[in-house]
Amino acid sequence: MKRTFSLALIVLAATLGGCATSKPANDPALVGTWKGLREEGGKCQFLSWRNNLKPDGTFTITFFRDAAQTRPIQSEHGTWTAANGKNEMKTAGVPAPDVYTYKLIDADTVHYVNVASDPSGDCQEEYAFTERRIRG
Repeated sequence: MKRTFSLALIVLAATLGGCATSKPANDPALVGTWKGLREEGGKCQFLSWRNNLKPDGTFTITFFRDAAQTRPIQSEHGTWTAANGKNEMKTAGVPAPDVYTYKLIDADTVHYVNVASDPSGDCQEEYAFTERRIRG
């Protein structure tokens, strides 16, 4: 009996410990395909992009030289996490994530502020941008 009780306590502690360390789920409002751009004449080089944030926590992003998104530069993929107004994008092969704060303006518009970039990134300035959901 004493052994069964001890085993039950160990299982309970392991279960509760696992719950305490689990991360919050990604913000479901951000799942989907988005487009955005850095403004010309801003702190960083102009870019536009199309970003697909998948429910499984992975993303694919394609960068373009033009706002019409007809001249691709490159595509990247990686993992993303977002909760409580903080979004981290970790590109495969890049040592550190890009970190943003975000605020949903409406169901199809989100405003971001970049607060930390990988040191190898093309822009080390703090900058803000708005993404709009692509539907259909």
